[in-house]
Formats: sequence, structure tokens, C-alpha cells
Amino acid sequence: MEAQLTEEMGLGRTANTLMRITVNADSLASWIVPALAAARDAAPDMLFDVVVDDQDHSADWLRRGEVVAALTATPTPPTGCDSLAVGALRYVATASPDFLQRHCPSGATAEALRHMPMLTYDQKDRLQLDWLEQQFGKGCVPPTHYLPSTQAFIDAARLGLGWGMNPEPLVRADIAAGRLVPLTLPGTYDTPLFWQVPRRLKEAVAPLTRAIKAAASRHLH
Repeated sequence: MEAQLTEEMGLGRTANTLMRITVNADSLASWIVPALAAARDAAPDMLFDVVVDDQDHSADWLRRGEVVAALTATPTPPTGCDSLAVGALRYVATASPDFLQRHCPSGATAEALRHMPMLTYDQKDRLQLDWLEQQFGKGCVPPTHYLPSTQAFIDAARLGLGWGMNPEPLVRADIAAGRLVPLTLPGTYDTPLFWQVPRRLKEAVAPLTRAIKAAASRHLH
């Protein structure tokens, strides 16, 4: 707010502006960093403090006034904020070929998945369960490993530790090379994402918003 007021008064910016935002880990790993770089090119005094939280909970940071923008899966913004639909991050339910051969040689079924080790990011992460419900209905809750790292998710799937929902941009090459395979066809699950900003900070955050929109148009569905 101080930076915005300084600009409106025509005094110019004399110091770096720290933008604290919250995003989900998979977006940070797959497409957000190029947007931050582009925003920095447009506004060289802009610095970033990125908070990672689940996309279903990131809007809470905005609601509490702890960040100036949030990338969230919640379409309705907190009071006093605008919400911009930027696209959907596509996930693929994947595992190693050996893992699938070992646990479900006849194909992924609800009964087989009920006993297959699953990968979960943390206690807030419902992505795998939401996909299971979409594919097979309610009631399938497999045993799970907790791995709070996007890269660890991919590594664990490659090494046969379990199956998980991996961002399609990050596992595209692994699927093409046969290191990972979808559990079902197509096995995809799209998570819509929204960029939310308080209206009073709209102009101050504008360079970052433009960069987020541009990067999302290239990487999201």
C-alpha cells in the first residue's frame, strides 16, 4: 500500500517492493517462476515472498490480509477482492510400469486401488481422493505415503513407491519415455485456478497480474 501511495503521489519508488503471494506447490514447480521473472522484468523493483499452500486453502491467506495475491482453486474471492480465472492445471494419475504390474496386472480397478499405496502431499491434499471419487465413486481410501514435495512425488512414482496425481507438464516426458504410465485412460484431472487480488491493491499488483495471465495462457488448459 505504501508503494502504491508513493507512485500515486508522483514521488517515484525509492526502494524494492516486496510482494507476498501464496500459490500451490505444483504451480510453483511447473509454471509460476517464469511469471515472476517476467513481472520482475516489467517492474525491476519488485521482489517476491512466496508462501506455499494447498490450492483449496490459499485464499485463506488473502482473507486474513497476509498476502497481496493468491492463486487458488476457490472461484469466489474474499470480500473486497477480484477473482480472475487463469485456466486449469492438468494432472495425470501415474505410476511406474513395474508398480502397476505388481499391484494390478489386470488393470486399475476400485478394488485394486483400495490396496495400492498412494502418494499424498500433506494432510490438506485431497487431489488423489477427488480423482478416485470421480473415477470409481466414493469409498475408496488407499493406504498412503505423505511426501510434501512436487519433485519427490514424481521421483516416488518413478521408483515404484506409490501412485499419485502429477502435474502433466512435469511428467509429459516421463510418460512419453514409458517411465510413468497413466493408471487409467485418459487418467487426467483438471484443477481450475483463480488469481485473486484485493481491489485496493489492484494497480500495485498489476505487473504481476499481467505476467500471471501470460504464463497461464502458455501452460494451463
